[in-house]
Amino acid sequence: MEIVLPILAGFTLGCIHTFDVDHIVAVTAFASKRQTVTGAATFGFLWGLGHTATLVVLGVLSITFRFAIPPMMESIAETTVGALLIAIGAWVLLSMFRQKQMHIHKHTHDGVEHVHIHSHADGESHRHSHSMFWVGATHGFAGTAAVMVIIPVAISQSVFSALAYLLLFGIGTMAAMSMFAYTIGTVAARVQSRSILTWFQALSGIASMVVGFMWVGV
Repeated sequence: MEIVLPILAGFTLGCIHTFDVDHIVAVTAFASKRQTVTGAATFGFLWGLGHTATLVVLGVLSITFRFAIPPMMESIAETTVGALLIAIGAWVLLSMFRQKQMHIHKHTHDGVEHVHIHSHADGESHRHSHSMFWVGATHGFAGTAAVMVIIPVAISQSVFSALAYLLLFGIGTMAAMSMFAYTIGTVAARVQSRSILTWFQALSGIASMVVGFMWVGV
């Protein structure tokens, strides 16, 4: 029972933690740029892998040296995450224009002027899978992740139980984010209207920037 509880708690909390808004907007922005389901799912998995790597390193250091993450470090990490989200959103929007994926046209119908967004690009954008790992790793330093590392380390009487918690927490984040990104990729792949997909990519980029500005306190 001593090992079962941290395993169940770690995996469950890992899945729940995945759906923090800053995580979702970052992965959605990346995944929306992929034209294949497997490509989108890979982004989610690599985000989870980077996130897990950070948690495991922090957890091992906490267990070994019995220290808590300084509030200043967490504050710096949160600001970094905010800046990263802004950069991701800007990258999505700028790449759409630069690659001529998105064009704004004005049309007049029955005397009423409308603005339409059209996409004319074929193929996929350049892969940035390695970036997704580092985005996840940065997220691992910020927000509630740090708290979830400290709690089991502080209350556990067994180092093995604490490590099991951390590993299952990481596996939970990888599994949940992979499924989320897979879903995003599936929806994007099945959308027949290029205009709708373009709007979705644009909105995901804008959402990433908005959340980023909120994180940095602007």
